[in-house]
Amino acid sequence: MADSGKMMAMVYHGPGKKTWESVPRPKIDKPTDAVVKLVKTTICGTDLHILKGDVPAVTDGRILGHEGVGVVEEVGNGVSNFKVGDRVLISCITSCGKCEYC
Repeated sequence: MADSGKMMAMVYHGPGKKTWESVPRPKIDKPTDAVVKLVKTTICGTDLHILKGDVPAVTDGRILGHEGVGVVEEVGNGVSNFKVGDRVLISCITSCGKCEYC
């Protein structure tokens, strides 16, 4: 679906209910955002708990997927460690990469 402003995504619709749907492509909202085109992904234990209905914070309409390997397509003006075209690993553990704890 290139250049249509849409992409396919796995969308959660309640315990045991999921569908592939055409959804709007993500956009940069904050200066620290990055948009990554996934090349490879898989499910993890968290996904299984979500699909079972064990995570009440995940409500109907949530796009699933939080781990993968991809290529940076766009970065916000506050992003300094990555550039368009970089290959990246998207971990379920996030960090700023700048503070002493990271």
